[in-house]
Amino acid sequence: MQTLRLFLFSFFLCYCVFAGNSLYAQDYFAKVRTADSLFKQRKYTESFQLFEEVLTKDKYFTYRMLLQMAYIKEGMDDYASALYYLNVYYANNPEQKVLDKISELASKYKLKGYRPNDVEYLMALYRQNQVILLTSIFSIFLLFLVYLIYRKLKHKDILYPAIALSFAVMIFFLLFNYYGIDIKKGIIKNEKIFLMNAPSAGADLLQTLQKGDCVLVTDETDVWYKVKWEEQEAYIRKSNVYLVE
Repeated sequence: MQTLRLFLFSFFLCYCVFAGNSLYAQDYFAKVRTADSLFKQRKYTESFQLFEEVLTKDKYFTYRMLLQMAYIKEGMDDYASALYYLNVYYANNPEQKVLDKISELASKYKLKGYRPNDVEYLMALYRQNQVILLTSIFSIFLLFLVYLIYRKLKHKDILYPAIALSFAVMIFFLLFNYYGIDIKKGIIKNEKIFLMNAPSAGADLLQTLQKGDCVLVTDETDVWYKVKWEEQEAYIRKSNVYLVE
């Protein structure tokens, strides 16, 4: 009887967790639908407020929603924000039409740091297919382990080199997934932002960046981002940067 009670309690707990997650998901899906309806009615301010709430608080977005947010901000002449939403889109779904739009805005406002590169494209592809790739690798690894167990039960030779190689590949992909290339884009929010040679307000000024310029963010410390700009390392305050993730 005690075992049955424990089972029922565990089942009820799991149900509550999944039901709660489902209701939470339905909440931001509803917000996106409402915001999309407002966008179609050209109520752009109300639409953007809902979209922004979903993106910042619920940590959720759709590609259509990002394009709509970029459209609204471009219409308000806030090209830095428009570029931010377009770059979030491209970082998760590298489509040529979005890259073309980013290049168009960068050219129009004479902005720097937007030269496309292969590493950015490959990282975007990896991010887009990350779940499928890792699931496939893990599934192949499990199948191989089953095969090795089968050989062991049949008293056949153990393939030690193959075992070592499979474990090495698995560990590599896990480490790459969590500690791999972690270079993100940063879009400058405001006009005339100082680029410093150290993470300190008293450091030497290297250059002044314009609103909408793009930097590569390689690290962070306290209130500063460590960035790469025109082949040199520098620091910029976090409050002045839209971080593209």
